[in-house]
Amino acid sequence: MKLVAPLYLLRHGETAWNTERRMQGLRNSDLTDRGRAQARAMGRALRAELAGEPGPTVFLRSPLGRARETSLIVGRELGIEPDVWQDDPRLAELSYGAWEGRSWKEIEVERPNALADWRADPHGFCPPGGESHADLRRRSEAALVDIIGSATRTVVVGHGVSGAVLRGVNLGLDARAMFVLEKPQDAFFRLTHGAEQRILAAFETA
Repeated sequence: MKLVAPLYLLRHGETAWNTERRMQGLRNSDLTDRGRAQARAMGRALRAELAGEPGPTVFLRSPLGRARETSLIVGRELGIEPDVWQDDPRLAELSYGAWEGRSWKEIEVERPNALADWRADPHGFCPPGGESHADLRRRSEAALVDIIGSATRTVVVGHGVSGAVLRGVNLGLDARAMFVLEKPQDAFFRLTHGAEQRILAAFETA
């Protein structure tokens, strides 16, 4: 199966834990003022994109708070009602288990070289009580199959790692290549079969 309609993939705006370099996973941290400005900018840029190709659109999001908050801000810029968004738990971020809420510096006190170990085996590495990339890939592939099956232009608001895996599946990448994909919060991606286009969303903070 292949994408026959574009898929727009957005990451949530900056959160407080992003600024503190803490692992979020399935736990939530609210958007910062900068994050809300990023979401508004993505909404404006997306509105221009969608206007260029009028037609039906499916709006999906991760059910986690930071993605929901971003989607509502984006939706206001698009002029759509909040209930248009559909929550899909398969789009949630990778679970970091016991590491959620902690920084890498704190994690490596207990497990030295944790990040290096992860980079060495990005497919099979699993944080304690969390998910591996293999787990995440399985649910990402299932979500992508349904998106493809809809044959309808789709907008997804998700996360950094889960978004990179979704993009990587479409691009045919292995786990190592997915691991190092850019995960911007001031840009989003237009996916077509086996390809993607990066779309900048210029923003200003107060």
